[in-house]
Amino acid sequence: MPSDSRAERVWRTESPEATEQVAESLVPLLQPDTLILLKGELGAGKTTFVRGLAKALGVEEPIRSPSFALVYEYTIRQPETLKGLPLLHLDLYRLETPQELATLGLDELLERGGVVVIEWAERLENFPYPLHAPHVWEIAFEVNPDGTRVIRWRRV
Repeated sequence: MPSDSRAERVWRTESPEATEQVAESLVPLLQPDTLILLKGELGAGKTTFVRGLAKALGVEEPIRSPSFALVYEYTIRQPETLKGLPLLHLDLYRLETPQELATLGLDELLERGGVVVIEWAERLENFPYPLHAPHVWEIAFEVNPDGTRVIRWRRV
């Protein structure tokens, strides 16, 4: 991983398994209070990425897209530095108003000390909502015409 805290890292993946492996490779960099903002079009691999992340964090439950529930909570079982903390998986795809965002209680979720992953984070740009987290990552997903994915990671 680059030593510059704001450096960007880019991967090209050819399968869902490769996308999961990218997520797994980032787990050693995770700290309590990390917010991960996932951006990309429908079907770009955001939920697949979360599955890989959850697997590497020892989550035993199946990972589903929270499009209708808006938020799922899982317990992190590894590594030791994160053990017992929540992995909170949110999906803002259906979010339409600032009131809906307020109802999610995002501030309270961020205060729980775990890892918060937000799919469709670009939706936050539509609302004046400040995010307060010590560690923020942005991960952008692009789908190439040949079906491969480009995944761009950076600290914000």
